[in-house]
Amino acid sequence: MTIRHLLAMSSGHASETLVSVNRDNRRSWSEIFFSEPLVYEPGSQFVYNSGATYMLSAILQKVTGITLLDYLRPRLFDPLGIVNPVWETCPDGISAGGWGLYLRTEDIAKFGQLLLQEGVWKGTRLLDSSWVQEATSKQISNGDAEDSEWSQGYGYQFWRCKHGAYRADGAFGQLCVVMREQVRYSPQRQV
Repeated sequence: MTIRHLLAMSSGHASETLVSVNRDNRRSWSEIFFSEPLVYEPGSQFVYNSGATYMLSAILQKVTGITLLDYLRPRLFDPLGIVNPVWETCPDGISAGGWGLYLRTEDIAKFGQLLLQEGVWKGTRLLDSSWVQEATSKQISNGDAEDSEWSQGYGYQFWRCKHGAYRADGAFGQLCVVMREQVRYSPQRQV
């Protein structure tokens, strides 16, 4: 299992791995994730799994020594003018990753605009444009219902949509939809 498998929700698990988190708060969430059996070859099957995103957050914290929230603050949140973001943490102090990030609607719109501008904000590159392209491109199939918005493929933590669009989908209906083909975009008009 690789980081790219975690990013593309193709860890090899057959279902969500963190369902039992609320029932078993004595074990670490990482331990719960790794105790679930791998049913598929990692990278071969899409299965939406918030545990995979949590593991990305745990890996980042292990490597950098700081939480995902603290890592993103100077690199993304501060440059975008996102004030006081809050991210839920597990009992071990690791940002949940796949849920629990509280932002204002305006902040989500800024993130979408940053993606539309291929990682540039107010003339400063915050994200590598090739990474934005790769992350928002189809990395794995997630169904065969051609007419369904839910079956257009999955990138690295982004859902693909019809008409060349992609989205970040939050719990309870928060959406950040980027519809590049529907926008008359000019690099001279970047924010």
